[in-house]
Amino acid sequence: MDLDSTLKPSNKPSQRKKLIIGVLIISTLLVMWLVKSWLAPTTLLAKQLQIATVKKADFIVKIRGFGRLKPKFQRYLTNTDTAMVEAIHVYPGTLVTKDTVILSLINPQQAQRLSVARLELARQKASVNEQQINQQSELLERQANLAILKSELQSAELRADAESKLVEQGIVSSLDYKRSLLSVAQLTERVNIEKQRLMQLKEMHLQRDKIQQELLSQFELNYQVEQHAFDELQIKAGIDGMLQELNVELGQNLMPGTRLAVVGSNKALKAELSVQQADAEKVALNMTAKVNTFSQAGQGEVSAKVTRIDPIVTDGRVIIELDLEGTLPANARPDLSIEGYVVSNIIPDALTINVPQRATAHSHATLFKLNSSTQLAAPINIEFGTLSDNQIQLLSGATEGEQLIISDLSKWQHLATIKIEQDSL
Repeated sequence: MDLDSTLKPSNKPSQRKKLIIGVLIISTLLVMWLVKSWLAPTTLLAKQLQIATVKKADFIVKIRGFGRLKPKFQRYLTNTDTAMVEAIHVYPGTLVTKDTVILSLINPQQAQRLSVARLELARQKASVNEQQINQQSELLERQANLAILKSELQSAELRADAESKLVEQGIVSSLDYKRSLLSVAQLTERVNIEKQRLMQLKEMHLQRDKIQQELLSQFELNYQVEQHAFDELQIKAGIDGMLQELNVELGQNLMPGTRLAVVGSNKALKAELSVQQADAEKVALNMTAKVNTFSQAGQGEVSAKVTRIDPIVTDGRVIIELDLEGTLPANARPDLSIEGYVVSNIIPDALTINVPQRATAHSHATLFKLNSSTQLAAPINIEFGTLSDNQIQLLSGATEGEQLIISDLSKWQHLATIKIEQDSL
């Protein structure tokens, strides 16, 4: 056994001390580096961020939607009797006037009814003419009889007058004179009776004429009804505008009341906007609005006014009807796709910025406010108000002219400051 090697002191404790000291030094350096890194602000490039300036102005709250232009006036064309489509003269998209014939229908029974009505009317007119001729003849006969009696009365009066002078002289007997006076009296009575008969005859003719005219009016009305029904086989537009729909085919048999076509005005238009149900609650009648038709000439925006709010909700949206005001753009036509908005409110002197990412109306959020002199951004609590388009109202947390970072910096909200590095020239 080697006693010297066995009794020699061991070096392991010295090596262990050196190892511990080395670990402590490295740990200290690491801690110092971490502390320095934690105290140093995080640096972000400005070009990677969205920075907005707080502005103060009247804030226009807009309710936006999309939809189409619609005719203000429409006419649905239908048939009143069974018929068959004989000819189609106009197809959808064609400009029409109120007298433009769109369809020609055929109905043999209707043509027959019209012929019968025309014949009955002609017969009644002939009957009226015949009655008027007969009445005129009767009237002339009565008037002739009256004239004869009047003539006889005048002759009798002259005779009686002459005999009144001769009877005093004894030339004419008193008996003959009394007979002459009696004849005058009788003829006078007959003349009066004939006058009454003539008046009664005229009255009777008048009553007959009224009856005949009533009958004639009935036949004329029947003829007009049948003529109107026959004319309606030529389906006319009825209004100036554009043929929008054609719902029948050539040779098709039609039942009464079939929807044949739709004509709409092409100059008098209205707008229908589809908006979110929550936004529709903020819309009221007579609110001002704007409609954009996307005219290539750059003049596609036209003023409007809310005239109707549809009470029915479809797929979470409500239809708002607008009355267009002023001159319509050149590209305005029925069924044109449009966008538009309704001005629901104007908030005077409101603080606004562009909408930050993930921001919602009437909420709170933490944004970073940028100090332009130090280029350091610190988190602040912001209270939002109303949101419209890409602008949102600030109720508290910032003042006019301050710059806020509206990019999503939620992962940096634990930091006291962030260094914003501007782009180098």
